[in-house]
Amino acid sequence: MRQIWGAWGLFLTALIAFPVWAQEPEEPIDIDQQATHEQTRLIEIPKETPVNAFCLNAKGQILAACGIGPGQVMVLDANGEKLSSWEVSIKPEAINSAADGTILVAGHGKMLRFSPEGKLLKEADAPHAAALAEHEDELRKQAEEQVNRPPVSLESIISAYKGMITQLEEKQKTEELNEQEIRLLQILPENIKNFEEQQKAQEEAQAKAGEDKNKPDNSAEIEKVLQSLKVSKLRVASISTDGKNVYLATPSSVGYTFDVWQTNVDFAEPKLVVKELRGCCGHMDVQACASGIYVAENARHRVACFEPSGEMLTSWGKRDRTGADGFTSCCNPMNVCFDKAGDVYTAESNTGRIKRFAADGTFKEYIGDVKLVPGCKNVSIAISPDNDSVYMLDITRNHIVLMQRKAPSAETTKVEATKET
Repeated sequence: MRQIWGAWGLFLTALIAFPVWAQEPEEPIDIDQQATHEQTRLIEIPKETPVNAFCLNAKGQILAACGIGPGQVMVLDANGEKLSSWEVSIKPEAINSAADGTILVAGHGKMLRFSPEGKLLKEADAPHAAALAEHEDELRKQAEEQVNRPPVSLESIISAYKGMITQLEEKQKTEELNEQEIRLLQILPENIKNFEEQQKAQEEAQAKAGEDKNKPDNSAEIEKVLQSLKVSKLRVASISTDGKNVYLATPSSVGYTFDVWQTNVDFAEPKLVVKELRGCCGHMDVQACASGIYVAENARHRVACFEPSGEMLTSWGKRDRTGADGFTSCCNPMNVCFDKAGDVYTAESNTGRIKRFAADGTFKEYIGDVKLVPGCKNVSIAISPDNDSVYMLDITRNHIVLMQRKAPSAETTKVEATKET
Protein backbone atom coordinates (compact mmCIF):
# COMPACT_ATOMS: atom_id res chain seq x y z
CA MET A 1 0.00 0.00 0.00
CA ARG A 2 2.87 2.38 0.73
CA GLN A 3 4.13 1.84 -2.80
CA ILE A 4 0.71 2.66 -4.20
CA TRP A 5 0.40 5.92 -2.30
CA GLY A 6 3.97 6.76 -3.24
CA ALA A 7 2.95 6.34 -6.83
CA TRP A 8 0.03 8.67 -6.36
CA GLY A 9 2.36 11.21 -4.81
CA LEU A 10 4.48 11.06 -7.93
CA PHE A 11 1.34 11.37 -10.03
CA LEU A 12 0.29 14.55 -8.23
CA THR A 13 3.79 15.95 -8.65
CA ALA A 14 3.52 15.32 -12.35
CA LEU A 15 0.22 17.17 -12.52
CA ILE A 16 1.87 20.28 -11.17
CA ALA A 17 4.45 20.11 -13.95
CA PHE A 18 1.84 20.76 -16.65
CA PRO A 19 0.54 24.35 -16.89
CA VAL A 20 -2.51 23.13 -18.80
CA TRP A 21 -3.60 21.14 -15.75
CA ALA A 22 -2.70 23.59 -13.01
CA GLN A 23 -3.58 27.26 -13.42
CA GLU A 24 -2.55 29.99 -11.01
CA PRO A 25 -5.59 31.34 -9.11
CA GLU A 26 -6.42 35.01 -9.67
CA GLU A 27 -6.04 37.32 -6.69
CA PRO A 28 -9.21 38.93 -5.33
CA ILE A 29 -9.57 42.59 -6.26
CA ASP A 30 -8.37 45.14 -3.72
CA ILE A 31 -11.45 46.76 -2.14
CA ASP A 32 -9.70 48.71 0.61
CA GLN A 33 -10.53 52.12 -0.90
CA GLN A 34 -14.15 51.13 -1.53
CA ALA A 35 -14.78 49.41 1.80
CA THR A 36 -17.10 51.19 4.24
CA HIS A 37 -15.74 49.48 7.38
CA GLU A 38 -12.35 48.62 8.85
CA GLN A 39 -11.16 46.05 11.39
CA THR A 40 -10.77 47.59 14.84
CA ARG A 41 -10.91 44.89 17.50
CA LEU A 42 -10.58 41.17 18.23
CA ILE A 43 -13.05 39.79 20.74
CA GLU A 44 -11.24 36.85 22.29
CA ILE A 45 -13.11 33.83 23.67
CA PRO A 46 -11.25 31.46 26.04
CA LYS A 47 -10.00 28.43 24.10
CA GLU A 48 -11.52 26.04 26.64
CA THR A 49 -14.96 27.23 25.42
CA PRO A 50 -14.76 26.92 21.62
CA VAL A 51 -17.21 29.15 19.74
CA ASN A 52 -19.48 27.30 17.29
CA ALA A 53 -21.65 30.23 16.18
CA PHE A 54 -22.88 33.62 17.40
CA CYS A 55 -25.53 36.29 16.85
CA LEU A 56 -26.53 39.69 18.23
CA ASN A 57 -29.63 40.42 20.30
CA ALA A 58 -31.82 43.51 19.95
CA LYS A 59 -29.51 45.44 22.31
CA GLY A 60 -26.50 44.75 20.13
CA GLN A 61 -24.99 42.33 22.65
CA ILE A 62 -23.08 39.29 21.40
CA LEU A 63 -24.54 35.84 22.09
CA ALA A 64 -21.84 33.20 21.56
CA ALA A 65 -22.79 29.51 21.37
CA CYS A 66 -19.83 27.71 22.94
CA GLY A 67 -18.68 24.24 23.96
CA ILE A 68 -18.81 20.68 22.71
CA GLY A 69 -21.75 19.49 24.83
CA PRO A 70 -22.97 20.26 27.28
CA GLY A 71 -22.26 23.82 26.23
CA GLN A 72 -23.14 27.36 27.13
CA VAL A 73 -24.40 30.63 25.74
CA MET A 74 -22.05 33.47 26.61
CA VAL A 75 -23.40 37.05 26.61
CA LEU A 76 -20.87 39.80 25.81
CA ASP A 77 -21.27 43.52 25.35
CA ALA A 78 -20.55 45.14 21.98
CA ASN A 79 -16.84 45.38 22.82
CA GLY A 80 -16.47 41.81 24.05
CA GLU A 81 -16.75 42.20 27.83
CA LYS A 82 -18.52 39.19 29.37
CA LEU A 83 -21.87 40.04 30.99
CA SER A 84 -23.35 36.63 31.79
CA SER A 85 -23.72 33.04 30.59
CA TRP A 86 -26.01 30.05 30.92
CA GLU A 87 -25.63 26.32 30.39
CA VAL A 88 -27.05 24.40 27.43
CA SER A 89 -27.63 20.66 27.72
CA ILE A 90 -26.39 19.94 24.17
CA LYS A 91 -23.56 21.10 21.96
CA PRO A 92 -24.99 24.46 20.76
CA GLU A 93 -24.19 24.29 17.04
CA ALA A 94 -26.48 27.16 15.93
CA ILE A 95 -27.95 30.24 17.60
CA ASN A 96 -30.20 33.16 16.70
CA SER A 97 -32.35 35.80 18.35
CA ALA A 98 -36.07 36.28 17.70
CA ALA A 99 -37.92 39.58 17.44
CA ASP A 100 -39.60 38.95 20.81
CA GLY A 101 -36.18 38.80 22.50
CA THR A 102 -36.08 35.03 23.00
CA ILE A 103 -33.02 33.06 21.95
CA LEU A 104 -33.12 30.04 19.63
CA VAL A 105 -30.43 27.37 20.03
CA ALA A 106 -30.09 24.07 18.15
CA GLY A 107 -27.69 21.16 17.87
CA HIS A 108 -27.45 17.36 17.78
CA GLY A 109 -31.07 16.87 16.78
CA LYS A 110 -32.53 19.28 19.38
CA MET A 111 -34.22 22.71 19.32
CA LEU A 112 -34.34 25.00 22.38
CA ARG A 113 -35.81 28.41 23.14
CA PHE A 114 -34.53 30.55 26.03
CA SER A 115 -35.66 33.79 27.60
CA PRO A 116 -33.25 36.75 27.22
CA GLU A 117 -31.97 35.90 30.71
CA GLY A 118 -31.28 32.26 29.84
CA LYS A 119 -34.35 30.49 31.24
CA LEU A 120 -35.28 27.41 29.18
CA LEU A 121 -38.77 27.99 27.76
CA LYS A 122 -39.11 25.17 25.23
CA GLU A 123 -37.21 22.08 24.11
CA ALA A 124 -38.09 19.65 21.30
CA ASP A 125 -36.59 17.10 18.95
CA ALA A 126 -35.56 18.66 15.66
CA PRO A 127 -37.64 17.43 12.71
CA HIS A 128 -34.67 15.95 10.85
CA ALA A 129 -34.01 13.61 13.79
CA ALA A 130 -37.33 11.83 13.19
CA ALA A 131 -36.69 11.75 9.45
CA LEU A 132 -33.30 10.17 10.08
CA ALA A 133 -34.88 7.23 11.91
CA GLU A 134 -36.91 6.48 8.79
CA HIS A 135 -33.76 6.02 6.70
CA GLU A 136 -31.92 3.45 8.83
CA ASP A 137 -31.57 0.99 5.93
CA GLU A 138 -30.12 3.59 3.54
CA LEU A 139 -27.62 4.77 6.16
CA ARG A 140 -26.53 1.22 6.92
CA LYS A 141 -25.98 0.61 3.21
CA GLN A 142 -23.88 3.78 3.03
CA ALA A 143 -21.81 2.58 6.00
CA GLU A 144 -21.28 -0.83 4.37
CA GLU A 145 -20.14 0.83 1.14
CA GLN A 146 -17.63 2.95 3.04
CA VAL A 147 -16.19 -0.04 4.92
CA ASN A 148 -16.14 -2.34 1.89
CA ARG A 149 -14.84 0.25 -0.56
CA PRO A 150 -11.94 -1.31 -2.47
CA PRO A 151 -8.46 0.19 -2.10
CA VAL A 152 -6.89 2.32 -4.79
CA SER A 153 -6.92 0.37 -8.04
CA LEU A 154 -3.56 -0.58 -9.51
CA GLU A 155 -5.21 -0.54 -12.90
CA SER A 156 -6.19 3.12 -12.52
CA ILE A 157 -2.63 4.06 -11.53
CA ILE A 158 -1.16 2.21 -14.51
CA SER A 159 -3.64 3.90 -16.86
CA ALA A 160 -2.83 7.34 -15.43
CA TYR A 161 0.92 6.75 -15.80
CA LYS A 162 0.55 5.65 -19.40
CA GLY A 163 -1.50 8.75 -20.14
CA MET A 164 1.21 10.94 -18.63
CA ILE A 165 3.86 9.30 -20.82
CA THR A 166 1.74 9.93 -23.93
CA GLN A 167 1.32 13.61 -23.09
CA LEU A 168 5.01 14.05 -22.33
CA GLU A 169 6.00 12.43 -25.61
CA GLU A 170 3.57 14.64 -27.53
CA LYS A 171 4.92 17.73 -25.80
CA GLN A 172 8.49 16.67 -26.58
CA LYS A 173 7.74 16.83 -30.31
CA THR A 174 7.14 20.59 -30.20
CA GLU A 175 9.11 21.92 -27.24
CA GLU A 176 11.90 21.12 -24.83
CA LEU A 177 10.97 19.31 -21.60
CA ASN A 178 12.08 20.62 -18.23
CA GLU A 179 14.19 18.55 -15.82
CA GLN A 180 11.19 17.21 -13.90
CA GLU A 181 9.43 16.09 -17.08
CA ILE A 182 12.59 14.37 -18.37
CA ARG A 183 12.93 12.58 -15.05
CA LEU A 184 9.31 11.40 -15.25
CA LEU A 185 9.85 9.96 -18.72
CA GLN A 186 12.76 8.00 -17.32
CA ILE A 187 11.08 6.51 -14.25
CA LEU A 188 7.45 6.06 -15.29
CA PRO A 189 8.03 2.99 -17.53
CA GLU A 190 9.76 1.15 -14.67
CA ASN A 191 6.96 2.08 -12.26
CA ILE A 192 4.38 0.81 -14.74
CA LYS A 193 6.25 -2.50 -15.05
CA ASN A 194 6.36 -2.90 -11.24
CA PHE A 195 2.65 -2.19 -10.85
CA GLU A 196 1.73 -4.54 -13.67
CA GLU A 197 3.61 -7.29 -11.86
CA GLN A 198 1.80 -6.47 -8.61
CA GLN A 199 -1.53 -6.46 -10.43
CA LYS A 200 -0.84 -9.89 -11.93
CA ALA A 201 0.12 -11.29 -8.51
CA GLN A 202 -3.09 -9.89 -6.97
CA GLU A 203 -5.24 -11.45 -9.68
CA GLU A 204 -3.57 -14.84 -9.24
CA ALA A 205 -4.04 -14.69 -5.45
CA GLN A 206 -7.71 -13.78 -5.80
CA ALA A 207 -8.34 -16.58 -8.27
CA LYS A 208 -6.70 -19.09 -5.95
CA ALA A 209 -8.46 -18.03 -2.76
CA GLY A 210 -11.83 -17.02 -4.18
CA GLU A 211 -13.45 -13.67 -3.50
CA ASP A 212 -15.55 -14.68 -0.49
CA LYS A 213 -13.24 -17.23 1.13
CA ASN A 214 -11.85 -16.16 4.49
CA LYS A 215 -13.68 -12.85 4.20
CA PRO A 216 -13.17 -10.98 7.49
CA ASP A 217 -16.09 -10.08 9.74
CA ASN A 218 -16.37 -6.30 9.54
CA SER A 219 -19.80 -5.93 11.17
CA ALA A 220 -18.33 -4.06 14.15
CA GLU A 221 -16.60 -1.58 11.86
CA ILE A 222 -19.82 -1.08 9.88
CA GLU A 223 -21.72 -0.39 13.11
CA LYS A 224 -19.10 2.15 14.15
CA VAL A 225 -19.32 3.96 10.81
CA LEU A 226 -23.14 3.86 10.99
CA GLN A 227 -23.16 5.57 14.39
CA SER A 228 -20.71 8.17 13.14
CA LEU A 229 -22.99 8.88 10.16
CA LYS A 230 -25.97 9.33 12.46
CA VAL A 231 -24.10 11.82 14.63
CA SER A 232 -23.06 13.85 11.59
CA LYS A 233 -26.63 13.78 10.20
CA LEU A 234 -28.06 15.08 13.49
CA ARG A 235 -26.04 18.29 13.20
CA VAL A 236 -27.79 21.63 12.78
CA ALA A 237 -26.03 24.07 10.48
CA SER A 238 -28.22 27.09 11.30
CA ILE A 239 -31.45 28.17 12.99
CA SER A 240 -33.49 31.30 12.27
CA THR A 241 -37.00 32.73 12.44
CA ASP A 242 -39.14 35.23 10.56
CA GLY A 243 -41.44 35.65 13.58
CA LYS A 244 -44.07 33.27 12.21
CA ASN A 245 -41.98 30.14 11.66
CA VAL A 246 -38.63 28.67 12.69
CA TYR A 247 -36.20 27.34 10.07
CA LEU A 248 -33.43 24.76 10.47
CA ALA A 249 -30.71 23.98 7.95
CA THR A 250 -29.63 20.36 8.38
CA PRO A 251 -27.77 17.61 6.52
CA SER A 252 -30.09 15.53 4.32
CA SER A 253 -31.02 12.13 5.75
CA VAL A 254 -29.43 10.38 2.77
CA GLY A 255 -26.65 11.69 0.58
CA TYR A 256 -24.49 14.77 0.96
CA THR A 257 -26.88 17.68 0.42
CA PHE A 258 -28.70 19.95 2.89
CA ASP A 259 -32.38 20.52 3.69
CA VAL A 260 -34.40 23.35 5.22
CA TRP A 261 -37.06 22.37 7.76
CA GLN A 262 -39.85 24.67 8.90
CA THR A 263 -41.73 24.47 12.23
CA ASN A 264 -44.11 26.85 13.96
CA VAL A 265 -42.85 28.98 16.86
CA ASP A 266 -43.60 26.12 19.27
CA PHE A 267 -41.32 23.76 17.28
CA ALA A 268 -44.38 21.79 16.05
CA GLU A 269 -45.94 21.04 12.63
CA PRO A 270 -42.63 20.29 10.89
CA LYS A 271 -42.37 20.60 7.10
CA LEU A 272 -39.50 19.96 4.70
CA VAL A 273 -39.66 23.13 2.56
CA VAL A 274 -36.34 23.14 0.67
CA LYS A 275 -34.16 20.15 -0.13
CA GLU A 276 -30.99 19.15 -1.97
CA LEU A 277 -29.08 22.35 -1.30
CA ARG A 278 -25.41 22.00 -2.18
CA GLY A 279 -22.84 22.99 0.39
CA CYS A 280 -19.23 22.10 1.05
CA CYS A 281 -17.18 22.05 4.25
CA GLY A 282 -20.19 20.69 6.15
CA HIS A 283 -21.84 24.10 6.33
CA MET A 284 -25.07 25.65 5.06
CA ASP A 285 -26.29 28.99 6.42
CA VAL A 286 -30.02 29.75 6.14
CA GLN A 287 -31.47 32.97 7.58
CA ALA A 288 -35.11 34.11 7.48
CA CYS A 289 -36.70 37.55 7.53
CA ALA A 290 -39.88 39.22 6.22
CA SER A 291 -38.50 39.16 2.66
CA GLY A 292 -38.01 35.40 2.61
CA ILE A 293 -35.66 32.55 3.46
CA TYR A 294 -32.11 33.42 2.33
CA VAL A 295 -29.62 30.62 1.71
CA ALA A 296 -25.86 31.00 1.31
CA GLU A 297 -25.60 28.04 -1.07
CA ASN A 298 -21.83 28.02 -1.11
CA ALA A 299 -21.22 25.11 -3.50
CA ARG A 300 -23.34 26.89 -6.14
CA HIS A 301 -21.66 30.25 -5.42
CA ARG A 302 -24.95 32.02 -4.93
CA VAL A 303 -27.49 33.46 -2.54
CA ALA A 304 -30.95 31.97 -3.07
CA CYS A 305 -34.18 33.40 -1.64
CA PHE A 306 -37.26 31.22 -1.05
CA GLU A 307 -40.80 31.83 0.07
CA PRO A 308 -41.87 30.15 3.34
CA SER A 309 -43.54 27.49 1.19
CA GLY A 310 -40.17 26.65 -0.38
CA GLU A 311 -40.75 28.24 -3.80
CA MET A 312 -37.68 30.10 -5.05
CA LEU A 313 -38.12 33.84 -5.45
CA THR A 314 -34.69 34.90 -6.69
CA SER A 315 -31.00 34.07 -6.65
CA TRP A 316 -27.76 35.84 -7.47
CA GLY A 317 -24.04 35.19 -7.61
CA LYS A 318 -21.47 33.17 -9.49
CA ARG A 319 -17.98 31.83 -8.99
CA ASP A 320 -15.52 34.65 -9.54
CA ARG A 321 -11.97 34.34 -8.25
CA THR A 322 -11.36 38.09 -8.34
CA GLY A 323 -14.57 38.83 -6.47
CA ALA A 324 -15.50 41.66 -8.84
CA ASP A 325 -18.81 40.21 -10.05
CA GLY A 326 -19.34 37.19 -7.84
CA PHE A 327 -17.95 35.32 -4.86
CA THR A 328 -14.30 34.42 -4.33
CA SER A 329 -12.53 31.14 -3.50
CA CYS A 330 -13.88 27.62 -3.91
CA CYS A 331 -17.11 27.69 -1.87
CA ASN A 332 -18.72 31.06 -1.22
CA PRO A 333 -20.74 32.86 0.05
CA MET A 334 -20.55 30.92 3.31
CA ASN A 335 -22.89 32.99 5.54
CA VAL A 336 -25.63 35.63 5.31
CA CYS A 337 -27.40 38.03 7.68
CA PHE A 338 -29.60 41.14 7.56
CA ASP A 339 -29.67 44.67 8.89
CA LYS A 340 -32.85 46.28 10.26
CA ALA A 341 -33.65 47.75 6.83
CA GLY A 342 -33.70 44.26 5.29
CA ASP A 343 -30.47 44.51 3.30
CA VAL A 344 -28.57 41.25 2.90
CA TYR A 345 -24.94 40.90 3.96
CA THR A 346 -22.79 38.04 2.64
CA ALA A 347 -19.63 36.63 4.21
CA GLU A 348 -16.89 34.74 2.38
CA SER A 349 -14.54 32.31 4.05
CA ASN A 350 -10.86 32.23 3.08
CA THR A 351 -10.83 35.92 2.00
CA GLY A 352 -13.01 37.28 4.83
CA ARG A 353 -14.90 39.48 2.37
CA ILE A 354 -18.24 41.02 3.41
CA LYS A 355 -20.66 42.61 0.90
CA ARG A 356 -24.02 44.35 1.21
CA PHE A 357 -26.93 43.73 -1.18
CA ALA A 358 -30.52 44.87 -1.46
CA ALA A 359 -33.12 42.20 -0.72
CA ASP A 360 -33.46 41.53 -4.48
CA GLY A 361 -29.73 40.93 -4.91
CA THR A 362 -28.70 44.36 -6.21
CA PHE A 363 -25.13 45.04 -5.09
CA LYS A 364 -24.81 48.06 -2.79
CA GLU A 365 -21.31 48.20 -1.30
CA TYR A 366 -18.25 46.44 0.00
CA ILE A 367 -18.14 46.33 3.79
CA GLY A 368 -14.51 45.14 3.89
CA ASP A 369 -12.13 42.20 4.12
CA VAL A 370 -11.67 40.63 7.56
CA LYS A 371 -8.22 39.34 8.39
CA LEU A 372 -8.87 35.71 9.37
CA VAL A 373 -7.27 32.30 9.08
CA PRO A 374 -7.91 31.14 5.49
CA GLY A 375 -9.97 28.02 4.90
CA CYS A 376 -13.39 26.71 4.00
CA LYS A 377 -15.43 27.16 7.20
CA ASN A 378 -18.30 28.82 9.02
CA VAL A 379 -17.82 32.60 9.15
CA SER A 380 -20.97 33.75 10.98
CA ILE A 381 -21.66 37.48 10.67
CA ALA A 382 -23.95 39.93 12.46
CA ILE A 383 -24.79 43.62 12.06
CA SER A 384 -25.30 46.04 14.97
CA PRO A 385 -28.68 47.83 15.21
CA ASP A 386 -27.10 51.11 14.01
CA ASN A 387 -25.29 49.40 11.07
CA ASP A 388 -21.99 50.90 12.20
CA SER A 389 -20.51 47.64 13.53
CA VAL A 390 -20.14 44.36 11.67
CA TYR A 391 -18.95 41.18 13.39
CA MET A 392 -17.43 38.03 11.86
CA LEU A 393 -16.46 34.76 13.52
CA ASP A 394 -12.91 33.49 12.98
CA ILE A 395 -13.63 29.98 14.19
CA THR A 396 -10.03 28.78 13.85
CA ARG A 397 -8.65 31.38 16.27
CA ASN A 398 -11.77 31.25 18.48
CA HIS A 399 -12.43 34.96 18.32
CA ILE A 400 -14.90 37.40 16.78
CA VAL A 401 -13.62 40.23 14.62
CA LEU A 402 -15.19 43.66 14.97
CA MET A 403 -15.40 45.87 11.86
CA GLN A 404 -16.49 49.47 12.39
CA ARG A 405 -17.56 52.14 9.96
CA LYS A 406 -14.67 54.24 8.69
CA ALA A 407 -14.49 57.84 9.78
CA PRO A 408 -15.12 60.19 6.85
CA SER A 409 -11.95 61.49 5.26
CA ALA A 410 -11.06 65.16 5.47
CA GLU A 411 -11.75 65.58 1.75
CA THR A 412 -15.18 63.94 2.03
CA THR A 413 -16.07 66.12 5.02
CA LYS A 414 -15.05 69.22 3.09
CA VAL A 415 -17.22 68.26 0.10
CA GLU A 416 -20.22 67.53 2.33
CA ALA A 417 -19.82 70.86 4.10
CA THR A 418 -19.70 72.67 0.74
CA LYS A 419 -22.95 70.95 -0.33
CA GLU A 420 -24.70 72.08 2.85
CA THR A 421 -23.72 75.72 2.31
